[in-house]
Amino acid sequence: MSPGILKVIGTSVTLTEQLRRQATRDLPFRIDFEVLDGLSCQRRGIMSPDTYDVYDQWFHSLDLLWTAGSIQPIETARIKRWNQISLSHDHAVSQAEVRSYGTRPADMLFVQEDFMLGPAPTPMISMLPTTYNADSFAYMPDIAGNLGFSMPESWAWLLDERWHGRCTLSQDPAGSAVELALAARSAGLVDVNDPSNMSIEEIDALFDVLLARQRTGHFSRLWVSSEDSIRFLSGPGCVIGSLWSPAYYAVRGMGRDLVYAAPREGYRGWQSGLSLSVAATAEKQEMAYAYFNWWLEGVAGAIMARQGYYMSVVEPVKQSLSPAEWNYWYGGLPAAHDLPGLAAPVVVRAGERREGGDYKERVSRIAVWSTIMPEHNYLARRWREFLGIRG
Repeated sequence: MSPGILKVIGTSVTLTEQLRRQATRDLPFRIDFEVLDGLSCQRRGIMSPDTYDVYDQWFHSLDLLWTAGSIQPIETARIKRWNQISLSHDHAVSQAEVRSYGTRPADMLFVQEDFMLGPAPTPMISMLPTTYNADSFAYMPDIAGNLGFSMPESWAWLLDERWHGRCTLSQDPAGSAVELALAARSAGLVDVNDPSNMSIEEIDALFDVLLARQRTGHFSRLWVSSEDSIRFLSGPGCVIGSLWSPAYYAVRGMGRDLVYAAPREGYRGWQSGLSLSVAATAEKQEMAYAYFNWWLEGVAGAIMARQGYYMSVVEPVKQSLSPAEWNYWYGGLPAAHDLPGLAAPVVVRAGERREGGDYKERVSRIAVWSTIMPEHNYLARRWREFLGIRG
C-alpha cells in the first residue's frame, strides 16, 4: 500500500464521504475508504489483512478475525479518551428491562494473558469501540393499520402471513437469524431457548418455518447493503423489513411515511469498532492511532448521530451537535424543529420523537446481540439453503 495513505475497509454506514472529508481535513495524511457490503468486508478482513490498515466493522466479527490472526492488539495507553469510553451494554446492564442474549462487546474486548479475548481488563484490546445501536424493523403504518395490526409492535410481524410477498430481510445471518428466531418464538412457531445460541435441533425447527415461507414467496427481497434496503423500502414492493438506522432515515428523507418499530420483545443490539491490521507497518500504526483518537473527539460521533447511531464517548458528541439534535438523537425528546441527516436536508420533522425513548432506554431494551454462535457453520449452511429458494 502507498506510503502516507491510511487504507480503511468497512461498510457504507460508517465509511461515509462526509466522515472521510472531515478526517482528511483534520489529520495530516490522506485516508482511503473502501466500502464493502458486510459479508464481503468480513471475508476481506479475515483473508487479506495486507490489503488494509484499519478494519471498521462489527464486534461480533472478532470471533473470526482474531482466530484467523488478521488483526493485532491495540494499546489502550495510546487512546487519549480511553477512560471515557462506555460500551453499548453498560446501560443494558444497569437498566435491563428484558433479558439480553448473545455475546456482549466486552466479552471480546480485552486481549488476555493467553492471547485469547475476554472481559478481564488488560492494557491491550482487540477493537476500539466506536458506534453502536439498538436495531429493529420498519414498516408502512397505513398498510399495517389496513391489515389489522395493532400495538405493541412485535418481531412476530416479520413472519405474519398478512405481509405475504412484501417483507425484506438482510442477507447477513449474524443479524437476520437472531431476528427471525425472535420472530418465530414470539409467533409461537418455534421453541427457541436462546436466539443467539441455537442448537442444531432449534436451527432445523426455525428453518422448517423459514423455508416454507420462502417457498411461497413471503419474503420479497433480501438485501446485501444498506443501499439495497433503501431501494427496496422506497419502492413499491416492500412495506416491512429489517432495517438499519441510516437506511431508515434515508427513506424518511425521501418523504416516505415509515415507522421504526420498538418491538415488545426488545431490540437486536450491535457494537462497531476499529481494528488494526496485523500487516500494518510502524508508520501505518502511527497513522491508525491518530485516526482512532480522531474518531473519539466528537465530530465523527456527530456525523454518526445524524443517521441514528450512538457513540462510545458521549460528551464530545454533545458538544458537536446542536441542542435540538442532541435532544432528539440522544435525549429522546421531540424535535424542536426539522433536523438534517446525512442523506437529506430533513430526516426528522418538528415534533417527532425517536421510537423507544432516549439512548439509555433504548439500549436497556436490547434482547439479543448480533453473534457468531457456536453452531454458526451449520446455521450458515441452512442459511445458504434459504437464500437459494425463490418463491
